[in-house]
Amino acid sequence: MDILECPLCLFLMCEPVTMACGHTFCRRCVGGYLPSKCPVCKERLKQRDVKSMKNNIMLISVIEKCCPDETKTKYQVQEKLKSNDFTEALRIANEGLHLVPHDQSLKVYRAEANWGLMHFSDALTDLDYLCCLRPNWTEGFLRKGNVLLEMGQQTDALIQFHRCLKLQADFAPAKSQIKKILEAEGRTVPEEGSCILQVVSEYLKGTCPITSLSGSQGPTHPDKQACGDDREGKGRREAHEGSKAKYDTGTECCLSLCQAVSFLPAAEEDEEMMMRKEDGHGRGESGHSREKTLSVLTVSDFECPLCIRLFYEPASTPCGHTFCKNCIERSLDHNLRCPLCKQPLQEYFKNRKYNPTILLQDIMTSLFPSQLAERKQVHETEMAELSNLTKDIPIFVCTVAYPGVPCPLHIFEPRYRLMMRRCMDTGTKKFGMCSYEHGKGFSDFGCMLEILSLEVLPDGRSFVDAVGVSRFKVLRRGRRQ
Repeated sequence: MDILECPLCLFLMCEPVTMACGHTFCRRCVGGYLPSKCPVCKERLKQRDVKSMKNNIMLISVIEKCCPDETKTKYQVQEKLKSNDFTEALRIANEGLHLVPHDQSLKVYRAEANWGLMHFSDALTDLDYLCCLRPNWTEGFLRKGNVLLEMGQQTDALIQFHRCLKLQADFAPAKSQIKKILEAEGRTVPEEGSCILQVVSEYLKGTCPITSLSGSQGPTHPDKQACGDDREGKGRREAHEGSKAKYDTGTECCLSLCQAVSFLPAAEEDEEMMMRKEDGHGRGESGHSREKTLSVLTVSDFECPLCIRLFYEPASTPCGHTFCKNCIERSLDHNLRCPLCKQPLQEYFKNRKYNPTILLQDIMTSLFPSQLAERKQVHETEMAELSNLTKDIPIFVCTVAYPGVPCPLHIFEPRYRLMMRRCMDTGTKKFGMCSYEHGKGFSDFGCMLEILSLEVLPDGRSFVDAVGVSRFKVLRRGRRQ
């Protein structure tokens, strides 16, 4: 897979949105609401409206720099589609395909433009081909189902929505369409994805007697209609006669239904098999050309805006900005807002999921392995210095502590938040406690404390259970950061 492709649709990333787990997808591929689990790593995600999430600004700049012509054309088409200028959008998409025939993602926009113009047969031709080329593309089957719904082919549309839930059990747009169709038929639709699949399967079996589920569908030629259902003669005249509220199921043919249902079992195969199938399809020259375009990127394109060094464990915030994990943690110790756009990050801070943005890490590993290794070595050296308690120890200026005596602490100052985090990250779990002394800052004698437990509160404060270990004498004083 091309490094700049979305893991779901396998097209060049468009409007990249980064999940809390660190994986990135096209905005359109994740649907209206985030799935309960990441489609790649299966980590549980907090469901929320995708509209509230911002595009990953760093990845957008990388993609625009690597593929300027492709991204420019797509942005132009998107603007026309948003303004409902479907004729102009269709013209731009066709011109783009003429210049870059291997860019399959432009066919997605062409299909959407044809849909808006009620050229449903043309839209279906592109979507049929793309769905066979990308059998894991949930959004594609949703679009295909919506077109079939407009054409009055309710059962065929239901099959496509069924396929969506097979691929992504919590895909909200497909659930919504299935509920509309089945509730109009007087059926009760459950909320759970697996139960919805069972209800749809029972409905489809009752709609048409299916004698065989064998058979396959696939693209025969890029310029011909793929997954060929008998739809060529169903042009635009059928289009709007059956609106979303009223569906004419009597015009559906049994053969079309059986062919479509036979495509469903493929969704039950495990993901590795599906990926092998996808790898077998030709993708033109796009992968090779994009690998070459990555060479235009430089180390300065991947500098953290806070430390002005190469990203180390780049974490992306909900507002779309990216920082080193340590940098954003330290910034949030002082202010719960993004250092760049000042958007509130209370929820992000509360969850404390500073997972690295995997796509950025992959790009840096691919392009700058030596610089990344050097950056990692610098970080490890810094951490080694912090963990060497025989040389320097962090001092908490508060009270008098004694060996063997518990010393519970309530920490709220930013400098001590950083100290506690470093004690835990380095694994030492120890720091020095000294009382305040006027003129010196703290007294000449103190007690080493060992952290037994640390509870971090949602607002950043923490409760620390510590116990005294041994006494020490201060030989020299200094400050770090």
